[in-house]
Amino acid sequence: MYEQGTEVTRALSKRVSSILDVVGYSQEDRNRRLRCVTGWEFFCNIGNLFKPGRILKKYIFGSRGEGSTGPGLKSDQDILGESDKIRVVTNISDCQPDKLNCLMVYDEGTHPGYVKLQIFDFQPGGAPNPRVHVQDQVSSCFIEDSYGRTLISNKLFPSIFPDKFSGPAVNTKHKIKEISRDYVTVLRCERWPNEAQEWFQRHRRYGWPKSQDVQNARRDCCFATGVGHPQSDAKNFEWRLSFSFTERALIRSFEDTVMKVYILLKMIKVTHIKPVLGDAFASYNCKVCMLWMKEKTPPELWRTENLLYCLHLCIKQLYEWVNNGCCPDYFIVTNNIYDRKLYGPNRIKLIKILGNLLSKDCRQMLYTLKCCNLGQLLQQDFSNVDIIRNSKLINRNVTLEILVDYQTYIEESAKCRIEMLRYIPQNITNLTLCIRQIMHSMQDAPPTLKIDAHHVLLSLLSRVGFCIVSECKENIQSLSQEDVEYRKTLATKCLSLGINTDATSVRLKLCALGTMFGNYNFTETRLQEIGDHRMRYICSCKTNKSYTLKCNMAFNLNKFKTEKDSTKDLLQNQTSFSVIYLPSEISITPTALKMEMYRSICAPPALRDEEKHFWYDWAVVDSLMCLHFFQYLNFLMLKNERHKMASVEKMLQVIRTEPYIPNRETELNLLGYCLMRESQVKNAFICFKKSMTTCPHHNAAKFHLGIMFQKFHVARLGR
Repeated sequence: MYEQGTEVTRALSKRVSSILDVVGYSQEDRNRRLRCVTGWEFFCNIGNLFKPGRILKKYIFGSRGEGSTGPGLKSDQDILGESDKIRVVTNISDCQPDKLNCLMVYDEGTHPGYVKLQIFDFQPGGAPNPRVHVQDQVSSCFIEDSYGRTLISNKLFPSIFPDKFSGPAVNTKHKIKEISRDYVTVLRCERWPNEAQEWFQRHRRYGWPKSQDVQNARRDCCFATGVGHPQSDAKNFEWRLSFSFTERALIRSFEDTVMKVYILLKMIKVTHIKPVLGDAFASYNCKVCMLWMKEKTPPELWRTENLLYCLHLCIKQLYEWVNNGCCPDYFIVTNNIYDRKLYGPNRIKLIKILGNLLSKDCRQMLYTLKCCNLGQLLQQDFSNVDIIRNSKLINRNVTLEILVDYQTYIEESAKCRIEMLRYIPQNITNLTLCIRQIMHSMQDAPPTLKIDAHHVLLSLLSRVGFCIVSECKENIQSLSQEDVEYRKTLATKCLSLGINTDATSVRLKLCALGTMFGNYNFTETRLQEIGDHRMRYICSCKTNKSYTLKCNMAFNLNKFKTEKDSTKDLLQNQTSFSVIYLPSEISITPTALKMEMYRSICAPPALRDEEKHFWYDWAVVDSLMCLHFFQYLNFLMLKNERHKMASVEKMLQVIRTEPYIPNRETELNLLGYCLMRESQVKNAFICFKKSMTTCPHHNAAKFHLGIMFQKFHVARLGR
């Protein structure tokens, strides 16, 4: 292909590296992606922590979990769910009571890298015993083999959750960009299997991975994935061993040049291999190649000027493996990963493709790369990479990728917030216990996760503050003046901290309190300040994917690209969650929103799914609509007719210009309520009618219509 030390390849290597930086593969871009991934995992698992009977602990693996993807690669998002109900052990002594214990077993038909799982029953006070019979309702998930062992099927999760799983993985699509999400449920193995112990004892000439990383791998353990070997006679009862945690940690430790070689290898796969072989040659093959090459080569080789030479070595290594028909797995060397799909005609085709790549001049090979238009950019004579950076196409691709990363992060933050509202009893004692629990669990956490934990704590503190105010208002007659002042001080401290949960939602509820307690001028000023803020809408209550994000590409992307705490700024200053009132806060809820909490009265119970419609007992309203509604209430008390009607007009404008606004029936009800207060009965009736059309049954519009008809009937009787 070319020699390592030629000036041409050195110069071209530097140029390729610079262009990769510009099109979204710089170290800063990768760190941002990883920051969003770690935040997603934290919010997801903290939210699940409060669920009764929770089953899965979730992680993001694959290219997005490693930070090895970007614009043009269209990598899947592999979400792994770890079940905490089943314990996989290598020794019977590791079994625990009150869990389904599975022992790793092998026989002559078990392929390397795969295991079978034998079930052991372990009751408290007894000893682990092999299970000899199975329950009828899940009997299809178990089988007794020729050795008399009761084995568990890798179809266990589809059998238990038929509406959620349809195989090893469930695939969905992302909202902003067509990104596939693969959900895989796995079992955690408490110890590494015996056949993988060689990895810990392996001699490493160049000191990679570091000894500390090797020791950390013991702590991370591994997983058993519900996939059997394709050539096995018992593929439904085999489980593939996965070392995803260790793989992810090692890939994340790659230096800049190593990661860029990995990315170029993926681009070659997308451009040259996938159109011919489809999914037969997976990105995992590139990953295994990079792990072996990083371990076998000196660290000084991986410099920017050697980028293309290192790429050549990796392609050459792949060619040798394919030609020999054997690629050893990085963790279990006896496991030939080419046994799965790369045999027969596919192997011959791949040999030809890799051979052609090795025979080409480096420029010819690079010019054919289509991802991010890398080939075209290399052919153009740019004297300065800033010209590429400022091009509209590159800006759009990088911007869209940033939005996808941040949407994933914000989405899980919003869902975490809802899980806490839903499952934590909304009283001061329970909220305080949850705050202490989170603070204790995050004592030894890395700084990035502490930022996310800080956001969760702010959300809980705001709930504590509102609970104090609500309880104080309900029991005001029985409280002494001293108690009232103490609670007022405590609530003020909690709310002053919790106000930074997001850009507007807590601030809006504080403004509503200001109106309720007669502080109208102060409330007017604060509402005006909020109104000057550009809002993004987040709601985790409604829509088929449990969230809605309307994101404006005009917000400060350059700031997010450079700042280390950009996710913190994104949540606190750029995101507006929906305003939510719970039944525990009914004493401080505006009248029109109180009605929303009773929307299910007289509605057919069969039309309510408690898993999806839990929020029917809440009052949930979009932040922008809530702003104008609270402005109306405040101007109503100030008797400011001009500004009051201007607020109504703004509410109407939101209804007209935001067709995808969440909880639309609530917004229509609020507008109708304001119009009815202004004696615009006909227009109010139109709003309530549209609201009932949007949501015919679980809708508070029926109360508004009832009040309207009652007033009409009373007025008619009076006449």
